[in-house]
Amino acid sequence: MPVPLRSRATLADQAYDTLRAMIVSGEMPPGSRLSEPELTLRLTIGRTPLREALLRLVQDGLVVIYPQSGSFVAAIDLDQLEEAQFVRERLECGIIRRVTSQADKRGIAQLKSLLQRQELAAVDEDTALFHGLDDEMHATFCAVAGWPDVWRIIHRSKVHMDRVRHLSLPIAGHMSHLIQQHRTIVEAVASGDADAAEQAMRDHLSEIFKTVAVLRLDRPDKHDGTKSDGALPRPARGFSAHR
Repeated sequence: MPVPLRSRATLADQAYDTLRAMIVSGEMPPGSRLSEPELTLRLTIGRTPLREALLRLVQDGLVVIYPQSGSFVAAIDLDQLEEAQFVRERLECGIIRRVTSQADKRGIAQLKSLLQRQELAAVDEDTALFHGLDDEMHATFCAVAGWPDVWRIIHRSKVHMDRVRHLSLPIAGHMSHLIQQHRTIVEAVASGDADAAEQAMRDHLSEIFKTVAVLRLDRPDKHDGTKSDGALPRPARGFSAHR
């Protein structure tokens, strides 16, 4: 029996969310072939909602489709990453100044609690939990500033930043380094020093460029993004730039 339109749309949404999470987390690394027969079995859905989900992922820059060859996980696009970092820095530096002027004891306590939870995640080497807590901290900054919807704008734009973050979190000491940056921001907010808080946020968000450089040196076989004209991206190659 044909799937009702409402159910089909729901299945497409579910497939989109699942595949997006798998790509962003690195479970499906750059260059991975996306076989429709395998995915329909894995996700227990039909081809129509799967194709709808893949087209949305193409629009997100996470999937590329080559005629006669199939669908593949896209390389991490450094141009889009730089644009996302630009958006985040402009928005979150403004947010953190507002947080510094408006945060009450409850807001400061929330932020300090998140720091403690991040420390526990780092001790347990739970990168997935840490990534979620990282997002929660930045969302909390927006909420404490009184502009929670700003986080939705940031979250939508930072997909390639998230892909880099998931690749980098397992590097020894990286989670602890990010926690220290978060702590510097929170301490500046707690002391009411808006200039220090803004600078700390700016330093934190620019860290992504250092991370890209480290990943390229540490794992060049997976992150050089080499492509030949007209050829498919090589499996498991991560970064691409269009400069």
